Amino acid sequence: MAKGLQPPDARRAANVNLGGSEQVKELVREARAGAWFESFWRDVRFAARVLRKSPAFTSVAIPTLAIGIGANVAIFSIVYGVLLRPIPYPNADRLAAVYMHFSPQNSDRGTMCMADYLDWKAQNHTFEDPQIYASRSMNLTGIDRPQQFSGAAVSAGFFTTLGVRPIEGREFLQGDDSASATPIAVISESVWRGKFSGDPGIIGRGITLNGSVYTVIGVMPAAFHYPQQNSQIWTNLKVAPPSRRGPFFFRGFGRLKPGVTLAQAQADTNAIGTRIEQANPYYKNLTLPVWDLRESIVGRVRFALMVMFGAVLFVLLIASVNIANLLLSRAAAREREMAVRRSMGATRSRLARQLLVESALLSLIGAAAGIFLAWAGVQLLRGSQFARTMPRMDDVRLEWHVLTFAVALALFTGIAFGLLPSLRASRGDISRSLNEGGRSRTQSSSHRALNSSLVIAEIAMSLVLLVGAGLFVRSFDRLQRVDPGFQAPPESVIYMTISPNAKKYSDSKIGLPYMEAVLRKVQAIPGVDYAAFSDSLPPDQLNDYDTFVIQGQSLPPGEENPAVPVVTITLDYFRALGIPLRSGRVFTEADAEKAAPVVLISESLAKQYYPSLNPLGRRFKASGTKAGGDFMEIVGVVGDTVYWGLDQDRRGAYYLPLAQNFGQFTNLIVRSRTESALQLASAIRSEVASIDRDTILGEVHTLDESMNRSVSLPRFRTNLLAGFAIAALLLAAIGVYGVISYSVTQRTNEIGIRVALGAQRRDVFRQILGQGMRLAITGSAIGLGVAFVLARYLSTLLFGIGPHDVITFAGTSLVLVIAAAAACWIPAHRAMNVDPMVALRHE
Repeated sequence: MAKGLQPPDARRAANVNLGGSEQVKELVREARAGAWFESFWRDVRFAARVLRKSPAFTSVAIPTLAIGIGANVAIFSIVYGVLLRPIPYPNADRLAAVYMHFSPQNSDRGTMCMADYLDWKAQNHTFEDPQIYASRSMNLTGIDRPQQFSGAAVSAGFFTTLGVRPIEGREFLQGDDSASATPIAVISESVWRGKFSGDPGIIGRGITLNGSVYTVIGVMPAAFHYPQQNSQIWTNLKVAPPSRRGPFFFRGFGRLKPGVTLAQAQADTNAIGTRIEQANPYYKNLTLPVWDLRESIVGRVRFALMVMFGAVLFVLLIASVNIANLLLSRAAAREREMAVRRSMGATRSRLARQLLVESALLSLIGAAAGIFLAWAGVQLLRGSQFARTMPRMDDVRLEWHVLTFAVALALFTGIAFGLLPSLRASRGDISRSLNEGGRSRTQSSSHRALNSSLVIAEIAMSLVLLVGAGLFVRSFDRLQRVDPGFQAPPESVIYMTISPNAKKYSDSKIGLPYMEAVLRKVQAIPGVDYAAFSDSLPPDQLNDYDTFVIQGQSLPPGEENPAVPVVTITLDYFRALGIPLRSGRVFTEADAEKAAPVVLISESLAKQYYPSLNPLGRRFKASGTKAGGDFMEIVGVVGDTVYWGLDQDRRGAYYLPLAQNFGQFTNLIVRSRTESALQLASAIRSEVASIDRDTILGEVHTLDESMNRSVSLPRFRTNLLAGFAIAALLLAAIGVYGVISYSVTQRTNEIGIRVALGAQRRDVFRQILGQGMRLAITGSAIGLGVAFVLARYLSTLLFGIGPHDVITFAGTSLVLVIAAAAACWIPAHRAMNVDPMVALRHE
């Protein structure tokens, strides 16, 4: 006890020197082991109570975050499954696909012929054991329900090079692809279990594929599908020196030797290509492009997916800015609470930590709701038509990588949007906040500037998304307006693959009468207008393309006319699709197998190669893989039709009569007299089965479905980006509304005084509206600049418009400014109608 002090005074002096008892208790608790966890848990419980007591704020913030985080998780699950997930092969980074590119074929991922493969294999220095395959349809017959499967004929080291093993039996071994090898097959687990009930005795048993008997030697696991997404049967390919170059049916791949890079492999294959070209004048500028195997599977969709991921990150940023603005406004309202807590001994760091915990908890709750939305979105996407065009969609799911991303994203978002508001709230002036009591005060200039800056950033990001969505919408609109070249209503035309027994009908003397019988039977079905066969279909199902030779045409040495679609058809093909005849005639029954060979050409091909001449009666023949055939007489010119896809430049095409160019695997096309063509499917199947029950008819589609499927990827990215842009527009409008509304609330007293002193209400309205419009115009200007720079990267995804389309930029800017004006109108109207007496009593 201090000398001369009474006990109460001494106790008071000790408390002053040592601190309050509660502060001492707090220091002791913090010094204990595990105290940090107790403190953190108290912060979490307190944060939960605060959020529960602020239902208006919580009900706005959580759905906003759920949408932002959910959209990001859904898109990231696709990005991870398609682009980032390793392909399921050992040392997959050493696997590479090899294509062939040359003029006049000019395909960036062109196929090679057997002679090209043998040259590559013989001269190779960078691959361990080059392999080839040819994708094929496999008709499995001799069972209760014959069915067609996707498959491939492959060289002997196909499975060994990939590093996969069968779950039953063996893979192909060296010598299984020799010219004298017996036909053998490997089937997938799903075929084994679905068609053979998982019978272990399938190994060594014969099955009938495409009319020939193959001995089953192995069963691959259900997850293995290479080279196609749905490959399920693999047969041994006969690898033997051919008599000529062509046909170009094969693609190659291999495993790089240890230490060899893709660049070294590319240099090696290019050198091989040069030597092949020098020995074969048909080729020009020949290269053998080498792609990382995973990139070869997903490369066509990589950029589009990354654009979508960038767009959804913008949505999250906009949502985060909105939440930050809400927290800043909320922090201003809680200044007295923070001042009281600091006066009772709470440190600034302690308050900042508490507010950050509130932000993180808010974000985690939003993430939980967002994960549910992401799961629903992924399920919806997996079941959509889009999934059929997207590679590796079977690998897309919500798994621990994706959930880890969701939690990390939530925590980062919570800290990012909560850091600034928490620092501002913990640094307030204690005396001023306590002296003002419960009275409101005008926002500080720094607070207003921060809120305004966040809204400007929000508007700028929203405009970038709106411009991107606008470009995609206008591009997709142009794509849908492309004339496919046929006049038949797409809903009235159905088609299906038809696969008769390949061995039984391989001879045209038997095959042609069979096909004629099928057409007669189908044509007799009530409601059928026309029936035809073709090996290709618009808009993007092209089976064959080749170069051509015009009789009397002189070309420089080594030059060839470009490769164009070659379509083999029966007589009513043009009538079934409504392709117009421009001049001459279509094929007739007189164009039989033994008759003089004839050909039809498309209008654009006629205009380009017979610009001032009548092409009818002139001579024309295929070159390339069909070289050596007779010249054919051009008997007609038909309208242009797209076969490469709606988004490709229209090229010429020529048509061959099936009777003179017999082939088995083809499409059966049926045109109905009504738009209910799908109702004819059952009758068609019955009639075909009545001729030969082993003939397999594939899934029935309408031409309308085919048109929609051909644009499914552009439609997906357009709809998705448009949805993101609409969400961004709404969030930006809400942000503008929140800032202006809060400003009006803070300035209620000021506005009341001005009105009481004679200010016109319309002037108050204009001032408040002008405040919001300045934010909108500033943000739009910044957004336009950013969009102008970024839009050029979208040019490869656009069709029919440029990346700096004036209409898009002007239209989206106008939409955003109108939305901002609408958001400002309500608070401006409220400010205009402030009652001076109420405002003066506001304090």
